[in-house]
Amino acid sequence: MPVGDSCKGLSLEGVTKVYRDVVAVDNVSFQVPDGSLFGLIGANGAGKTTTLRMILNILQPDRGKITWNGRPVSEVPRRTFGYLPEERGLYPKMKVGEQLVYMACLYGLDSTEATRRARQWLERVGLSDAWNRKVEELSKGNQQKVQVLVAILHDPQLMLLDEPFSGLDPINTEVLRDTLLRRRSEGRTIIFSSHRLEQVEELCDRVAIIHRGRLLASGLIADLKRASAARLVELAFTPTNGQLPDLDPFLAALTPCGVRVRERRADSLRLELADGLAADQLLKLAVQAAPAPIRRFEVVEPTLQEIFIDTVGATDPDAVKELMPQNQN
Repeated sequence: MPVGDSCKGLSLEGVTKVYRDVVAVDNVSFQVPDGSLFGLIGANGAGKTTTLRMILNILQPDRGKITWNGRPVSEVPRRTFGYLPEERGLYPKMKVGEQLVYMACLYGLDSTEATRRARQWLERVGLSDAWNRKVEELSKGNQQKVQVLVAILHDPQLMLLDEPFSGLDPINTEVLRDTLLRRRSEGRTIIFSSHRLEQVEELCDRVAIIHRGRLLASGLIADLKRASAARLVELAFTPTNGQLPDLDPFLAALTPCGVRVRERRADSLRLELADGLAADQLLKLAVQAAPAPIRRFEVVEPTLQEIFIDTVGATDPDAVKELMPQNQN
């Protein structure tokens, strides 16, 4: 889809932001269609937060233009947007209910409607008993949920969330996930930046990969997967007599044939095939050298994490390490 002001939704065209001698965002263009869930991914310092702040008109681009439904964002009412900054901004001594109502009124709601919505949303996210509690009395995960509610209580058309899953335990992660999906089903547009690539892949239909201020790839995740040159196979084995297979000799036998290990688990492998090696050839080799009965052999698409590795890793392996699961909180 070409970038332009006719886009119904958000459009960035040739956007650049420079801080003295540092180009934080360099000629970035992409579209976020209305009603979509969009992931903005990249390592620390990639330019994600600067991009979000320019969309909100907190910062102005040095070059390029940003529009919402064809209208410059500088002319769009602030209540159109909801923002969850990476640096959280709640008042710790203020009670939860009072804080939610206060923030919603700043966006133009009257106190009666703000109170109704706040109570409704607190119940949805499992915090109905927190109305009269101070924010500082809540766990970090529950404070994060309150911060998200501040961003969405006024029912913005476009939500921008900077690392929304940071610090959340699995239960609160699921609550936030359901909240975002609910908002998308109600026709709202959501952009979130995240280090959690598996969650971006699960939730988003579209992404943009930014590295050192430049856009490396964008579009439907399904299209990025189809365009990937990686040819991948999942191979799993059945333990014999309760014993896990010894995969080292098996891998040693396959390596000369042009196979690279993408991921290794106790009883399974994710393998990348070199050019010239067909999947059925690998299957024949696997049957001959298998250390245990083969339970599953499947040609698979690359994950978003693998697409990121292939897109960024060749030039900046440190950026890849930063977004790997072992470095995520």
